[in-house]
Amino acid sequence: MRVFLRAVAFATVLTVVAALGPAAHAAAERPAKKKVKTVVALTFDDGDSSHPAVARMLEKRGMRGTFYVNTETVGGEQKLTRRELTGIAKKGHEIGGHTLTHVRLTELTRSEQEGQICDDRRTLVAWGYRPTTLAYPFGAVDSDAMAVARRCGYDAARGVGGLKEWGCPGCPAGETLRPKNRYDIRTPGSIREDTLLRHMRQQVLNAEKGGGGLVPMVFHRVCDDCGLYSTTPKLLGQFLDWLASRKSHGTVVRTLQSAVGARYRPPPRQE
Repeated sequence: MRVFLRAVAFATVLTVVAALGPAAHAAAERPAKKKVKTVVALTFDDGDSSHPAVARMLEKRGMRGTFYVNTETVGGEQKLTRRELTGIAKKGHEIGGHTLTHVRLTELTRSEQEGQICDDRRTLVAWGYRPTTLAYPFGAVDSDAMAVARRCGYDAARGVGGLKEWGCPGCPAGETLRPKNRYDIRTPGSIREDTLLRHMRQQVLNAEKGGGGLVPMVFHRVCDDCGLYSTTPKLLGQFLDWLASRKSHGTVVRTLQSAVGARYRPPPRQE
């Protein structure tokens, strides 16, 4: 009797699977989705004229980046135009603040900091964007700048440095996915013209080997032979292709806003 019942049960299972068709077999064979452990945020500072091409490189690989602009330089020489900035935003990239004129905030009074940060953000909002994160120019930040960033309505802000790299071997491998200080999010140092592909990879591998975390990458210009704080399109493309292959290791690319869950708040009224 027991043998008969087991046979009936097995036959029933086969009937159900057959009714569901190939999709059921595919679902059964599909490997479990790898849990996200490491998040890479690709950030590009200064609103450079090379950034529309960068955005297209990211889109080609299903990625989105964070572009930080100084609103008073938009439309200037070797800078993004308003139209180009709009085009980048429409493709789903994050647009963030970077002060009006790219000043070193630690050399300003608190009142001057407010003018640079708040007025820059008000302009971005007036242009139709909803900026939630700020990048401090030169990575220069102090307690006043952090307080002003918060007062101006930003929900998070990115510095430069503090994570493990060739220049800081003793630093932590990755920022926590919920940064302890949302107004001074740590990064490896800026990508420079002498940064090799293996250096970029290592910054991500450091976090993967250390158990995961957030790795905001800081880029500026992306062009050939165009200055200290630059990398070439070829090198960036190679890095993006390598990054795409890390999904199986639990590593994904997100905007900084998405990575830290930054929320939009309206800027304060101008006094």
